Amino acid sequence: MEGKEVIGYSELLEACKSMDVARSLNETIAFARVLDEAGVVLVFRDKVYLHPEKVVDLVRKAVPLALAPENDPIKDELKRLLEQKEEIDVQAHKEVRRILWTGLGLAVGQVGLFFRLTFWEFSWDVMEPITYFSTSIIIVICYAYFLFTSRDPTYQDLMKRLFLSRQRKLFLNHNFDLGNLKALQNKCKTPLDASAFV
Repeated sequence: MEGKEVIGYSELLEACKSMDVARSLNETIAFARVLDEAGVVLVFRDKVYLHPEKVVDLVRKAVPLALAPENDPIKDELKRLLEQKEEIDVQAHKEVRRILWTGLGLAVGQVGLFFRLTFWEFSWDVMEPITYFSTSIIIVICYAYFLFTSRDPTYQDLMKRLFLSRQRKLFLNHNFDLGNLKALQNKCKTPLDASAFV
């Protein structure tokens, strides 16, 4: 049995019988049960695992965090990191909303300014080329955005990119280790936070 990890249950019984540990089949089965209960071997479905500590390590890695002990330091560290990430995500979302509201304010201000200049200060003949070139500049900016990012210049995409940018900046400012969070999540087999853009 040297060098083997797993043997059949019948092989274990034969080995016990050959070492003269038991005189009858019932005593051999009882001895195999004692070995199993003592943790010397692990008997499972007609297979005998000769290194149960390796099986335990594999099971421990596969067990979800929810089944881990309450006082597990990994669980506490993961919970702390998830709470910190949630705070960063909320702050990044607030900053993105602030930027988007500022953009709306600037757009409304531009429309108001053009309205004022068209009907009070100047005439449509003067303002028409200005509005045309203003619109053309916006089209050029959107096209350049598409060329640099290979993405459509949609409001949803802009919001997502702003969020990721603000989130990365806040990770750096708070010295947040995203790699450590992902490693702990993989170790504990917890799903990534679906509400965040990781």
